[in-house]
Amino acid sequence: MNDKQDAHSHAYAPRLPSRRALIRGLAAAPFAALIWRAARADDFAGKPVRLVIPFPAGGSSDTLGRVVANALSQQLKQTVIVENRGGAGGNIAADYVARAPADGHTLLMAGQAIMAINQSLYKHLSYDPATFPYIGMMGDNANVLLVNELTLPVRSVAELVERAKAKPREIPFGSNGVGSLSHLTTELLASSAGVKFLHVPYQGAAPLATDLRAGRIAFCFTGSTLAVALAKSGNLRPLAVTTAVRLPQLPDVPTLVESGYPALDAPSWWAAVATPGTPTATVAMLQKAFAAATGTPQYQEALKQQATLPHPMTPEAARVFLAAERRKWAAAVKSSGASVTS
Repeated sequence: MNDKQDAHSHAYAPRLPSRRALIRGLAAAPFAALIWRAARADDFAGKPVRLVIPFPAGGSSDTLGRVVANALSQQLKQTVIVENRGGAGGNIAADYVARAPADGHTLLMAGQAIMAINQSLYKHLSYDPATFPYIGMMGDNANVLLVNELTLPVRSVAELVERAKAKPREIPFGSNGVGSLSHLTTELLASSAGVKFLHVPYQGAAPLATDLRAGRIAFCFTGSTLAVALAKSGNLRPLAVTTAVRLPQLPDVPTLVESGYPALDAPSWWAAVATPGTPTATVAMLQKAFAAATGTPQYQEALKQQATLPHPMTPEAARVFLAAERRKWAAAVKSSGASVTS
């Protein structure tokens, strides 16, 4: 290259920053990143978080959700609003959260129905449960196998199964409805034991409890909070619980696993999940806050008051757990023959 060409080349070359300017820029970069992160944090904190509960207000699940909301609010140092959207086995709430802005400000209280059962039970779903980012596990609530001793005088799961083998499809059991957890847990027991029961579905736990006390049905699975209260009735006997360990409130009642049914480690669990597409960094921040919130002594004591067991779980463990739950309850739905078209 001659002198003329060299001069021409430099005329069009971009002006490079001086060494001093480059050093100043590099030194300022971490500070700028901190400002950006702080701005993002302020932006998140400036808007309330909503926890959507798939049941009407007043039930035991609603109570647990409000305990979680309070604990998370204290950890995030911002408002967490509870929003009840019941109906359609949790699908109304799940669809609402699935369509919410993916910014981490809308969370869903999701249990087996939403995360593991409905995809097999319903013909059409507007959401994919596998796409909800996992935030944290709220806790396990045991379902208790309660029997009316006047209608069915048995004192163990083994005796119940023996009666069912002698009278297939004759022993009536109640549930909270077709495809409900109480229905499918009984079907899981029936398939594991190789027996058949007679299903009597109800519209909720209250009429179910009334007919169990009256002896119009022989047994049912129901939540531990209600079961502990019902067990005080003279003619109702708890035979087993669905958690992996015995309940402190029912220390003499064995688990179904202890009774010889390992597949019946099947508590009613609740997890917090976020809207699909929520940024990874926001999910990680919420996971950290949720773990801290549910690890406090105050939260643990609140669980104890509801006969609910803590169930901390890492995101990695949750992926494995949720996949296994989908397989388990899909098999239970298939065995039951249950199906909902809408």
